[in-house]
Amino acid sequence: MSKGKFQVKKHIMTGISYMIPVVVAGGILPALAKAFGGYDIADKVKPGATPWTNLDVFSWTGFWWGVNQVGTYAMLFAVAVVCAGTAYSIAGRPGIAPGLALGYVASDTKAGFIGGLLLAFAVGYFVNWMKTWKVPSWMAGLMPVLIIPVLTSLVVGMLFVVFLSKPLAFIMTAFQNWIISLNGGSKAIMGGVIGACMGFDLGGPLNKTASLAANALGADGILAPWAAKIIGGMTPPIGAFIAVMLAKKKFSKELQETAKTALPMGLCFITEGSLPFAAADPIQFIVSSVCGSATAGALALGMGCESVAAHGGIFVIPMMVHPIWFIVALIVGSLITGVMYAVLKRPDQVIDEDDEESDNLEDIDFDVQVQ
Repeated sequence: MSKGKFQVKKHIMTGISYMIPVVVAGGILPALAKAFGGYDIADKVKPGATPWTNLDVFSWTGFWWGVNQVGTYAMLFAVAVVCAGTAYSIAGRPGIAPGLALGYVASDTKAGFIGGLLLAFAVGYFVNWMKTWKVPSWMAGLMPVLIIPVLTSLVVGMLFVVFLSKPLAFIMTAFQNWIISLNGGSKAIMGGVIGACMGFDLGGPLNKTASLAANALGADGILAPWAAKIIGGMTPPIGAFIAVMLAKKKFSKELQETAKTALPMGLCFITEGSLPFAAADPIQFIVSSVCGSATAGALALGMGCESVAAHGGIFVIPMMVHPIWFIVALIVGSLITGVMYAVLKRPDQVIDEDDEESDNLEDIDFDVQVQ
């Protein structure tokens, strides 16, 4: 591996190391809430002036609704954290603030973790460029805490918003309408398309577009797309778990531990449990994920599966039409993802944590004065 590629990998893996605890917390808490409060726990407390206004936290439903809400908020920041962590690896502390802000922009515009990583590199290298500026001595102290984060957020953020957000929205709207139009044809084809989209960017534009298309059809009483949506989102993290079990030596210890949480997250329809694997091996994992999710979606809808709920994972399977076929399709799709990823996966190159830590310590000021 060339030095340049190694550095890119190092920066991404640093970002992943910060993201993993957020994804785990954001995945496990809603899973617990759905297990004890019901698959539709998120809809059981009606919002008032704020989402928390009508909450009775001392009731069974209210307590688990609160747990679900906390986990949901944690998951909202997964892309922001990986963006900030990657930017920090590239540029040090001045990259954290713009990385957090623009990572959340990537999440909010449905650019997903891929968009977050792209913004992280843009932020990191823009900050490094600003560090080379020759500024007056009176301004030097303002650079890391004021000038760099403000200008980086402004320039990189608005370049993204101006040139990418609108075209992205236009393309995704047209794509959503195309998916909806598939309803008049083969159910298996529609299921394969929705499944492939769910497994492609794992929370990004295609994933959200397919999800919105399925929701639109479900609102009209067409329930099959919800089954494809759920199975397409469950397959990637379950497949990641299977891959680690099949080829454990190819994965870093960190990803081996992450796989233990990816399985329950996948069973609960939390696709984000596979994000660390997709970020570590974008091509290998995404190819495997698309194949597995597309197969699962096509098989499920081809055999007549329908879901009465848009969310819930294993908690809504008993209420589905042809639940046995849904389980068969889930197993087949997950095995395809897992076996393909295990075969395509190249062994992780271990990064010297001591070297990484020493690099990061260069950016930390230990001059603390107690008065």
